[in-house]
Amino acid sequence: MKKPAAGSKQNADQNPQAPSDQPKPQKWRPVFGEKLPPGFKPPTYADESSANQFTAKASPKQPSSKSAPKTNTAPVKRLKPKAWPDYYAKMDSVERILFAYMAYTQPEDRSIDYFCHYDDEDNASFRFLDRNLAGLSYQGVIRLFTKWFKIGFLAQGRYPNTFSFKEEAARSFWRFINDQIQCDYKLEPQKSYRADLPNTLDNLFKFLVLVEQGEVLVTLSHEINKHSLKRILAALTEPAGSDGEFSPESYFFWLLDIAWLFQLLGRRGDRLALTTKGQELPESIKVEELLCVIYTVHFQSIQNKGLFLVLPVLSRCTEWTSWGHMLSKLISDDDVCRLLTRDTVISFLDPLRFLGLLDWGKYETDILVRVTPLGQLVLSKLLHGRGLEDDMAEIKSLADQIYPMSGPDTAYVQPNFEILLPRSASWAARWKLSQIAVLEQPDQMLKYRLDKTYLLNALKRGMPAEDVLPALKNLSTYPLPDNLVLTVQQWVDSFGQVTFLQLSLLECSSPEQAASISSARKYRQYVLGLYSPTAVIVRDIEKLRKLLEKQGIYPKPGVLDGERAAKQPGQE
Repeated sequence: MKKPAAGSKQNADQNPQAPSDQPKPQKWRPVFGEKLPPGFKPPTYADESSANQFTAKASPKQPSSKSAPKTNTAPVKRLKPKAWPDYYAKMDSVERILFAYMAYTQPEDRSIDYFCHYDDEDNASFRFLDRNLAGLSYQGVIRLFTKWFKIGFLAQGRYPNTFSFKEEAARSFWRFINDQIQCDYKLEPQKSYRADLPNTLDNLFKFLVLVEQGEVLVTLSHEINKHSLKRILAALTEPAGSDGEFSPESYFFWLLDIAWLFQLLGRRGDRLALTTKGQELPESIKVEELLCVIYTVHFQSIQNKGLFLVLPVLSRCTEWTSWGHMLSKLISDDDVCRLLTRDTVISFLDPLRFLGLLDWGKYETDILVRVTPLGQLVLSKLLHGRGLEDDMAEIKSLADQIYPMSGPDTAYVQPNFEILLPRSASWAARWKLSQIAVLEQPDQMLKYRLDKTYLLNALKRGMPAEDVLPALKNLSTYPLPDNLVLTVQQWVDSFGQVTFLQLSLLECSSPEQAASISSARKYRQYVLGLYSPTAVIVRDIEKLRKLLEKQGIYPKPGVLDGERAAKQPGQE
């Protein structure tokens, strides 16, 4: 049976104190001079050195008992760095999780309000605490941070009433966590789900193509139309080995968040449209720069703070390692272990798999994980508080091995209207070909097919007709097949054979007046011809109006919609 957490009701029942034995409440003082929110009453609590008191919610008052032993309290003292591991070992699960998150983020020059959140009723709690974990009240946060400050994990910030987390405390904590787990045993998953960065990038590209072609409709509530969503999901490639553990909708909306993050999308009427950045991305993409931003933002958005405790061990799991084994060494309390249920763990691991950082697999009721070389590099840099931009060259080298875009950018145009393009072709070459041909099969060679409807829609979107065949010739390794050139030219020539024109009509009261205006020399530059015996086709309406008024002909005010000119007399 596990020992109940200190400060819980069960523990209070076992060790009640008589009112005379309880320590006198200290005079409450805001940490670093921070003021309380309006209506907040100063808390009263015993000395903060009581074991793990800061992790438990305030317990109701218990009946007195004269037989209870008197509790001795001692002030918190500053610890030397060599004594820090002993303190880490005595942490309860909640404090260890929060400390891991602080060690990862390493906040600098932050006030207490940065870590506390207030709702409309002036209730306060740890802002960065995930909702599945037992919460800390405002006074609990104050008590916790005060203890860390006195021990030496926090230092005064550069500004009044602020503090910073010491980098050496983070390094010391990661070393302690790594020492708790040995990854020296061999396991093989019964089913594995491999890292799949290539399909993730390909799917982002396909989505941008659909947006550029105007295929993504949005509703008045700014949601993607359900029919558009079906087309998108049908076009995306499912990540390798998902098989029942994968939600296409969740995966797409995760990709959509990435597109919004980079400001690639905007709205034009009832459709999504590419912004300038979205239009420029295929021509100037640098995968390593894209990944550096995605990795940093993704880890900042993780809601389950308990998972940061596992990251340092995960960064060195180059062989299959039991997830359950790692947790049993780091988190022991049953209530905290509910954070890491199977669905929660998969929801954490899958995005890392989509980003090429790890593989994961199933082994009976457990989950196995294995970090990739790219994941080992990225996780180790993030854990040490280093910006990924400093290691751009190394990330580029690994990314090029996973998702090469070095070409060649040459296509093989077949007489049967199929076009083959190497998967390693640049996004610029793929973007040009995607404008005029349908992608049928993404494989070692990308197989496109020329289609009349698809090509004519590209011309309708504004692609110049004279650019179609030159674009194919520039991509093709060999001369284009004659039958293909002839057919594509016929398709192009069939476009634009008719054109809609917006014309203005001047309707006269009689055929004689219409003939007089249309033939008069003074009106010649404004008259284009006769539409009917009484209607004259004209331009520059306002200039013509002034000229007619000088001649004593006063038109009616405004401009009619033109339907009256098509009506026969007596049909009013």
